[in-house]
Amino acid sequence: MKFKIGQNVREIASGYECMIVATKEEPWKKSADPYNRPEIYPENGNDYIVIIKIAEDEYRGTMHVYENQLEQIEN
Repeated sequence: MKFKIGQNVREIASGYECMIVATKEEPWKKSADPYNRPEIYPENGNDYIVIIKIAEDEYRGTMHVYENQLEQIEN
């Protein structure tokens, strides 16, 4: 896997800046989940779960994406 949890990336098709929250190897451990899942992995063979950044330290929505849909953001 090219990217790590907590890394900021850009989803190429939409142009959204996102943060990686889960990989195939490491699940997303949400504090509250409407389906009562303790861990969430990417679905349908995707490589990552990302959350969409809308402002500094503010995120909205998730996407399940493949590695080739992401590019690294230079800091």
